[in-house]
Amino acid sequence: MGCESCGMPMTNPKDHGGGKEGNKYCKYCSDTSGKLKSREEVKEGWVKFSMNSEKISRKEAEKNVDEEMKQMPAWKK
Repeated sequence: MGCESCGMPMTNPKDHGGGKEGNKYCKYCSDTSGKLKSREEVKEGWVKFSMNSEKISRKEAEKNVDEEMKQMPAWKK
């Protein structure tokens, strides 16, 4: 099962938001109770992750993340 906010694979219960297996959001996209964070909070975390892991500029990371978020069930609205 992948996070409906960012697509991260959630293979262990601790990967799920709030440590609640079955939560459709990962621990990075949700608060400690398992509730989905705001779009802005999720985007900022994802941008920082992308910049570090892919060694790309903030501008490029923001563009990529915006495109990816459009595909995620949590952000299709």
